[in-house]
Amino acid sequence: MLPRDERRKLMQLLLTDAGARVVAFNRPVAYDELVLETQPLWRSRRIRARVAARHVTQDDIDRLAEAVDAAGDADGLLLAPLGHDDGLTAPATVMLVDADELIARLERCVAIAWPGGTPAPAYERVAAQRDLDRDAFLLDPVGLRWLPTLALNELPAELAGRDLAPDAVFERVAFRLLTNGLRFGGVRYGEAERGKRLPDAVLRWSPDKRLVALMDCKATADGYTMDSDHYLRFTGYVSALRGDLEADGAELRHLVVLSSSFPGTPGKRHPFHARAAALRDETGLQLVYLRAEDLARTATAIESRGLSPTEREALDWSAAFDHGLVAGDHLDALLGA
Repeated sequence: MLPRDERRKLMQLLLTDAGARVVAFNRPVAYDELVLETQPLWRSRRIRARVAARHVTQDDIDRLAEAVDAAGDADGLLLAPLGHDDGLTAPATVMLVDADELIARLERCVAIAWPGGTPAPAYERVAAQRDLDRDAFLLDPVGLRWLPTLALNELPAELAGRDLAPDAVFERVAFRLLTNGLRFGGVRYGEAERGKRLPDAVLRWSPDKRLVALMDCKATADGYTMDSDHYLRFTGYVSALRGDLEADGAELRHLVVLSSSFPGTPGKRHPFHARAAALRDETGLQLVYLRAEDLARTATAIESRGLSPTEREALDWSAAFDHGLVAGDHLDALLGA
């Protein structure tokens, strides 16, 4: 069991992941208490959340209900990471969350990572999302801000509770961002072509749209590492599409994999390099690993600068893609940053 301070940090990240704001915090012996403010429609609501530091009893529920009523809060939330007595009853104003539900919610929270199977705050994700929210909110309140979360195979807070598959939405949003925002051409296959040997999309760029890449989107919380089955599938995409593309005058250069991250030892020992060499030998294509967060940041910079459609179409994406294991500074170079 994690120490109390670590549990508190995780619970705070979980409770604020959907946009709630902490306006007060108390820490008596039996629990940590956070008063949260949310804003559905035009009126803010206050939620009193308590993270129990011991086994939860009926008395804990009754005390929270009394506190909610006395303070005029909208709701109470009692988290029981250390378990609770059987047969507890809660009024309509109090929600009891047991340990199993907590674990399930922690697993779906993009602000929490699971290194070695143990939950830990993913502060770098939180900071990156805050930066993106600040820069992209007024520019594109849909695709730009959603892309990094979807890449982690999670639905953004705005889509929570809807019957949507995060990986399918990831494909759609990525293609829309690349074509509508960044002026790529191409065609999307995606879930409409499930079961066929086709990538998620074919991308075309350069002013005459002659240069071509095949793209596959891999939504995963743990980062993407290409296994042998995926490698065979990718080479199958090349075999299936190369003839028609080149007959149409296109120059097929790259196979782009878009995901949340690509774990591995930095340098030449990263697993990317072995896969890239094999793909190059077999197909002549450059394998490209591209992080969704980096793509969203680049798109945000392009929107912020107000580049014209002609300027966007003239960006030298080949120079970035040719690096293979693409980093943020490779994309910054597109804009002369």
